[in-house]
Amino acid sequence: MNAERLRDMLLTLRFELRRSYGLPGLVGMLMIGAAALMCAEIASVDADTKDMQDSGRLTRAAKAHRPGDTHSAGTDAVALDALPDLFPRFSQSADDIASIFEQARGSNLTLGSAEYQVNTDAGARFTRYQVMLPVKDQYSAIRHFLALVLNNVPNAALREIHVERPAVDGNMLDARVRFELIYRSAQP
Repeated sequence: MNAERLRDMLLTLRFELRRSYGLPGLVGMLMIGAAALMCAEIASVDADTKDMQDSGRLTRAAKAHRPGDTHSAGTDAVALDALPDLFPRFSQSADDIASIFEQARGSNLTLGSAEYQVNTDAGARFTRYQVMLPVKDQYSAIRHFLALVLNNVPNAALREIHVERPAVDGNMLDARVRFELIYRSAQP
């Protein structure tokens, strides 16, 4: 019984409002109400945005004035002296070359005869071992091979890559890839 009574009251209210203001007046009141709700939400979003900007400013200011972030030259020198110990010795070079060839077999690449060159500067703490590999395959296979080598041989660096397409309509590429393997020198 209450539901019917409520329904009757709402119908009466609707008819009274329609009689007093008309259909355009009711639509106008509805639009004013929606605009008021939107203004309240926009104010809330603005307040949240200002809070986020203020916290970002505080974070940046705290990072700028943190005294623990200053490095001394002595700390950097100690870190620089420890750097060569992070690299393997030259005796691991055969294992690294074998790993490179294994990555090529895993990528189903056709390798040509490789060229090798060892460079050690006088008094240097590192030995550089350059390996130049002629590769013939599709672009995606060559790219996959390069990624595998760089991910699996941590002391390898891609020094140079030269790619040629012998035939305009072909998808096979001739590439020359030069890796540089870096080792610590036997000298102290």
